[in-house]
Amino acid sequence: RKYAMFTFLIIFAIFLIILNVTIRKNDSKQNKCEEDFWEQERQANFARRKDISNLQYLTIPIEKIPHNLHTEAEEILVNLSNCKMLNLAGITNTELKLTYGAANLEELSEYDDNFTRFVQAVSTYAAELVEAGQTDDARALLELAVSYHADAISIYTTLAKIYQDAGQSAKIQDLINSASQINTIASKMITEKLQSYLP
Repeated sequence: RKYAMFTFLIIFAIFLIILNVTIRKNDSKQNKCEEDFWEQERQANFARRKDISNLQYLTIPIEKIPHNLHTEAEEILVNLSNCKMLNLAGITNTELKLTYGAANLEELSEYDDNFTRFVQAVSTYAAELVEAGQTDDARALLELAVSYHADAISIYTTLAKIYQDAGQSAKIQDLINSASQINTIASKMITEKLQSYLP
C-alpha cells in the first residue's frame, strides 16, 4: 500500500513538472507573438505614404441597378455608384499601413466600408427583386457582387437558386469555384452550402 502511494506521488510529481514546462512554453510563445505584433504595428505606424491612385478600385455600373422598386437598398446602391470601393477582406489594418502607409489607412478604410455596404445592399435588394419577379435583374446584380469576391453567403445561395431553377447546374459549379477564391473564413462555409444546390 505504501509502495502504491509512493508510485502515485512520483507520477503526480512528474505530471506537475510536465504541466509546468508546457505552461512556460506556451507563455513564452504567447509573449513572442505579442512582441512580434507590437513591433510590426510600430513599423506600420511609421510606414511612409504610398500612391494609392492606381489601385484596382471597384465601382457599381449604374445600369446594373434597377430603378423601379424604390427601396432603401436600391437607394444605397445608387449612392454608392458614385463612390470608390475596395474589397480588403482578410487584410488587417497593420498590413494596410505597412503596404500603403499609415496616412492612407483612413481613406482605404472608407473604400472598404463602401464595399461592405455594397455587399449588404446587394444581398437585400436582390431578395427584393426576386420577390417582385425581376429575377434577371437580381441575377445581374448578384453576378456583379460575385465577380468582386463578396463574401456574403446569401449572395451565393440566392444566385445558386436562380441557376438551379433555370437548370444551369454548370453555373453553380462556377459559383463554387468563385467562392473558393474568397480571402476570408466565409469561403469554406459558402462552398459547402453551394454543394447542396448541385444536382
